[in-house]
Amino acid sequence: MVQLDIKKRYKPLYKKFIKLRENVQLKTKLFKFKKQKWESFLFFIKKKQRFARKPYSHYHYNVPKFTSKGNSFQKKFRNDLISKARFNLFYGGLLKKNLKKQMTKIYNSKQSRDFKRIGLEFFETRLSSVLYRSHFCYSVRNASQVINHGHVKVNGVTVKNKSYMLKQGDFVEINPNYSALIKQNLKKSELWPIPPKYLIINYDTMQIIFGEIKDFDFSTYFPFKLNANSVIVNYYRH
Repeated sequence: MVQLDIKKRYKPLYKKFIKLRENVQLKTKLFKFKKQKWESFLFFIKKKQRFARKPYSHYHYNVPKFTSKGNSFQKKFRNDLISKARFNLFYGGLLKKNLKKQMTKIYNSKQSRDFKRIGLEFFETRLSSVLYRSHFCYSVRNASQVINHGHVKVNGVTVKNKSYMLKQGDFVEINPNYSALIKQNLKKSELWPIPPKYLIINYDTMQIIFGEIKDFDFSTYFPFKLNANSVIVNYYRH
């Protein structure tokens, strides 16, 4: 029964990766998969890795002049769907209902700042995202598992909610009994990309202090081009 449950869990995940043709979660385990169905996907990813990745800017976009370059309604609709799928997969597979509810709040925010920045700041404030950005976990999904098993404390209290929102000055620590696996994740990640500056991390004691995230530039922190504006607007409208 357990094996069947695992297969059911990873079957839709496989379809998502194949459809997007992008290692959205930066999973290193993918390159160890030997099944024939993964061959075309891995070939495409390895070919893509030959070229140096340029930092993306998620706040400035040029509108194409001609429809053949992505300005048509059909291509825009397709690109919007892909953006939503990438965003959802990167953050560990969030429920559409919860995403729509949160995106509506962000879109209707009365703050004077750009709602695209507010949206990114919201999702990067989640406890699961912070563990991933600190390289304590190799993906947001893995971070969610660590949290659900009760291995993480915030301000001395065990937190089992992956969506827990951190505030400036919050103190995050890992259960010492789980530190060995965290160290393995750190070795695999090689601490790249460099953790964001708003996280004060002590890798000896496995502790994090959450700092000021406001107006932080996340351009180089996604392995794909994220159109944050498209994601927020489309979840709000649909």
